[in-house]
Amino acid sequence: MGINRAEQSLEIDAPPDACFDAIVDFETYPDWQDAVISAEILDRYEDGLGKRVQLRVDAKFREVVYTLHYHYDRPGRLWWDFVEGDGVSYIDGEYLFEALDGGRTRATYKLGVDPGVPVPGFIFKKLNDGVMRRSVKDTKAEVERRAG
Repeated sequence: MGINRAEQSLEIDAPPDACFDAIVDFETYPDWQDAVISAEILDRYEDGLGKRVQLRVDAKFREVVYTLHYHYDRPGRLWWDFVEGDGVSYIDGEYLFEALDGGRTRATYKLGVDPGVPVPGFIFKKLNDGVMRRSVKDTKAEVERRAG
């Protein structure tokens, strides 16, 4: 099928540290990430951050379950590698948090997905862009809520 790539960016009214803290709080994702049904940290790094995380996601065209191996460069970058999945053949991506004037952050979400089944490109792009856009907006809302 091949990997489909997409990218979304927006500005968040909080510093990069606040963005980073929200995005690594995997166990709360079902509470504020619309597409996430469940998130379970399978193992952690010595500093307590999630290393391998299993996510169950409503991908609009089907529910998928996958495990990702996360890497961190606090507070500017979080990226992941695909470990395994059911309903998807491959996922990679990253969140980038760039400090802006006034304590704001530009958050950029990059994602590469191979759904593993034939999906017309224009339909997959629309679904992928919609899910990504919602994820970034959900992140913005949660970070700003936490920042008070």
